[in-house]
Amino acid sequence: MEVCGYFGGTNESAKTDDRKEFQRMLTFVKKKKIANIIVYSTDRFSRAGESAIHTLAKIRRIGINLVAVTQPADTQTSTGRFYQNLNLLFSKYDNDQRRDKTITGMRHRLLNGYWMGTAPIGYKNTRDEKNIPIIVPSDKASLIRKAFEWKANEDLSNAEIAKRLEKYGLKIYRQRLTDVFRNVVYCGLISHSLLNDQVVEGKHKPIVSKALFLKVHGIQEAKNHKSKHNKANENLPLKVFTKCEACKSPLTGYLVKKKNIYYYKCKTVGCSCNKNANDLHDKFTDILNLYQIDEKLIAPLKTQLKYTFEYFNTSNEDNIARLKYSLKGIEENINKIEERFVIGEIDGGLYQKYAKKYKGEKEGIEQEIQKNSLDSSNLDIYIDNSLELLCNLHNIWRLGNYNEKQKFQKLMFPDGITYDRKKDVVRTTKANSVFELMRSLSISFNKNKSGQKNKNVNLSAPVIATGFEPVTVCLEGRCSIQLSYAT
Repeated sequence: MEVCGYFGGTNESAKTDDRKEFQRMLTFVKKKKIANIIVYSTDRFSRAGESAIHTLAKIRRIGINLVAVTQPADTQTSTGRFYQNLNLLFSKYDNDQRRDKTITGMRHRLLNGYWMGTAPIGYKNTRDEKNIPIIVPSDKASLIRKAFEWKANEDLSNAEIAKRLEKYGLKIYRQRLTDVFRNVVYCGLISHSLLNDQVVEGKHKPIVSKALFLKVHGIQEAKNHKSKHNKANENLPLKVFTKCEACKSPLTGYLVKKKNIYYYKCKTVGCSCNKNANDLHDKFTDILNLYQIDEKLIAPLKTQLKYTFEYFNTSNEDNIARLKYSLKGIEENINKIEERFVIGEIDGGLYQKYAKKYKGEKEGIEQEIQKNSLDSSNLDIYIDNSLELLCNLHNIWRLGNYNEKQKFQKLMFPDGITYDRKKDVVRTTKANSVFELMRSLSISFNKNKSGQKNKNVNLSAPVIATGFEPVTVCLEGRCSIQLSYAT
């Protein structure tokens, strides 16, 4: 092959196709007479999942093939193209799993009382004696304390406090002062969206006392008090879940009493994005119908899904073997410490301390073994329930109450949807990877005239998670299963 150009090497994440180097490559191959785009593996081409499949379909139509040297597949056949698409979906799924692991680590750090990210004004980032990242008061801490005191004792406006602080050498906008007065980090606590409204005691030194913070917070809330809206409105299940395409602001809702009709609207002043609620609901169910599977495809899809999931979980046996080896070592430690306690080598305090430690480790390993173990009967149940769900998406959403609709929406589209007022269309930004996989399989079976199932194929597995973990969500008495790989 004659190499016409090289692209990449810019350290851009493959999780989005908006990469400059990726777009430059696409422009290049469309202008030149290029036959192949050669990559090490499909995840080097893209990790954007369904978006990458769409891009690949477009370049295939102009005669360009994607060649992954470590995952050879004959893209001249429908089977080869299908498994190349499947690899792209699993690359995205792997990316999602890494993101979930990162979020788990962040939540664990927050629960232990450590601030995440750049230190807020008045603090600075550093490390403690154990080399753990932590925040400590900076040279601006005394000025932040003065701002709290002025607010509490003199009831000054934020604008007046900002002017005073500027005289002391700290330039800060009054809007930012509002955020400062609401941030519990200044009284030694930690609050974060990952904590689900939970507040924990921080490891950092507070700048103000809790009493002073609460006094200032009460003043702020009294001045900014607004009537509370009914969040759980059965007529507006897509509220907040839907964002305006133009300004990315979440849509709220209102009722036109004269017509007794509900509408969704954008909160941004001047955006003028509003939509009849029933019309938006119809457009959302149209999107759900794209994922709904014909019942006649249940049997072949079930067979293909078993082949697919079994293929990408072949490394489970190695994982379980390693876990069992670790478990054996823990059990030996438990036996040894019990023996030493019986013969009087250690006292009850030491025994209780280490017995608790080892038993906790044992329980954790046993849970991992159970998580990585999936017999065929359970797999059949998970797949049957998932396929049943995908045959009734429209009705499940329509018949559910407000909370059930909210759970269902987030299960299908974790990042929500957007509404474009100018084009009057609803778009999705991210779909549940497993549902996207099954939709792809369904489309492939519809195109497969012979009706044959693809069991054996020359396909190398990408770097991907191992094992399954079922997560159940019950709607109107029907139990659906979200299958997610556990790393």
